[in-house]
Amino acid sequence: MSARRVGTVLLLAATAVALLLIVRRARTPVDVDVRQARAMPVPDDLERHCRELIGEPRVEEVAPDVFVAIGYDLANTVLVRTDAGNVVVDVSLSPERARPVHAALTAAAPGPTAAVVYTHSHIDHVGGADVWANADTPIWATDRFRDGFFNKYGVFRRIETIRGARQFGRHVTLEQLPCSSLGRQVDIDAALRTGVLMPTRTFSGEAAFEVGGVRFELFEAPGETEDQLFVWLPAQRVLLPGDNFYAAFPNLYTIRGSRPRPVGDWIDSLDAMRRLSPEVLVPSHTAPIVGEAEVARRLTTYRDGVQWVHDQVVRGANQGLGPDAIAATTGLPPSLADAPDLRELYGQIDWSARAIYDNELGWFDGRPELLYPLPPAERASRQLALMGGADRVIGEARVALAADDPQWALELLAIAEAAGPPPELADELSALIATALQDRASAIANTNGRAYLLESAWERGNGGPADPEVPEVNDELVAAIPLDVLFAALGPRLIPGRAMDLHESVRFEFTGGERWNITIRNGVAEVVSGEPLPGTPPPVATVRTDADTWRALALGRTTPVRALASGDLDVDGLAAFRAFMDRFDRGL
Repeated sequence: MSARRVGTVLLLAATAVALLLIVRRARTPVDVDVRQARAMPVPDDLERHCRELIGEPRVEEVAPDVFVAIGYDLANTVLVRTDAGNVVVDVSLSPERARPVHAALTAAAPGPTAAVVYTHSHIDHVGGADVWANADTPIWATDRFRDGFFNKYGVFRRIETIRGARQFGRHVTLEQLPCSSLGRQVDIDAALRTGVLMPTRTFSGEAAFEVGGVRFELFEAPGETEDQLFVWLPAQRVLLPGDNFYAAFPNLYTIRGSRPRPVGDWIDSLDAMRRLSPEVLVPSHTAPIVGEAEVARRLTTYRDGVQWVHDQVVRGANQGLGPDAIAATTGLPPSLADAPDLRELYGQIDWSARAIYDNELGWFDGRPELLYPLPPAERASRQLALMGGADRVIGEARVALAADDPQWALELLAIAEAAGPPPELADELSALIATALQDRASAIANTNGRAYLLESAWERGNGGPADPEVPEVNDELVAAIPLDVLFAALGPRLIPGRAMDLHESVRFEFTGGERWNITIRNGVAEVVSGEPLPGTPPPVATVRTDADTWRALALGRTTPVRALASGDLDVDGLAAFRAFMDRFDRGL
């Protein structure tokens, strides 16, 4: 059997690669409308935020022997100097971004890295680890870190990748978006080379360690992620909150797509920080805050803003309002409305309200007409007919654009596009949507929303979102990928049309005793760890290998032919296995 055909086993590779915030390569531009690259004003609030709270790359000593690198990357890196070496908290998005941070911080505080702490598993906090740490360096995180990291970009990998590139503005210029409101703009190309290292010290609840006589206390603190922690330096009374506090309304929901954040736990984590009465607060994004009273005031305001939005959703829902009405009417009270840390520059209140509603009550808002709706294309066609047809709607959209009403233009144009416009209008419609997206973005200060609109406009002239690209992965990370993550994506990757009248299974046996069974049953792929479930037919093939070989195969680090020839991979029923795996989507 040829290497290409044996390569069908490698469909699992897509899942492993997806774990690392896979980035996208742009297609060759095609007839880009010059309007898509036009300069546009940056709202004053955003311009001031980028200048004052992000600013030029710099190192600040915020307390004796506590240094923070700001403006080098999306996330800050904090270094605590001790007599026995430096303890480093959060390590940048990628090795490329981490190197200048390392140079700047070690120039201010020379010394080896004695320990690393990850506040959570987002790639902008862990991707540059191999610049700071080696195989012997203790790396601290919560017990939830591994699952949080490997499951973050799982079976919804493709759509999360597309939406993530839009949220961070893959092709948006610095003139249009001078910063992410959390830090320097993301370098997606640099993230293709990841330096993530897995934690070697994990805990639940609380933990502590000492380096050079300095005590570091770690507290599990779910918020932006479930694996979040904060770091407390009791002698210096310095608190490192990770991403549970930064100078913008918190991202209680992210438009790139993820499970809703645990809002109640986030509030509890902020309250746990307040109990410590810190004198210095050094967040992993935006600038530090100094002074016990000032830190207390701002942490309190922050948690009150989160609770206010949560409670408004509950009040509105109990009054019978749905998520649209709640999102449209939920704002901050006068006591919080002008708080600088609650400006909607990163998170947004209406997005958060919708997420809280959906997380607590689900998608259905109680309106009976939503139970059995028309298919979207049919609804749009009927709406378009009532509105006088595509020509009329496109004309009205042009009027809206001329009247500086791009949101109404977008909504009109979306109906025309959903209905399927006549071919002769398709190009004009797409160009108008690009213009409306840009016009809408020009007034938006929220960097996630602004970037998403501008990147969506860019895609209109450049062939749409491209396919994911495979990043480089270090050996330690490959060895840490759990087998369950590799198998988890198989169900959605089955091509139903190739398996509707089939009932077959394949068994995987790994050195050390781990077993997996995949059963195709009438268009459904059942993936089971351990012994097969009742009713599973005898396997048409059995695959025997070890976990390391399978990971290497999945990531293309060895070939199936080489693994078969070396005896590291053995397949009973090779032809049947090949036919079985050909029923799955093998692409990224």
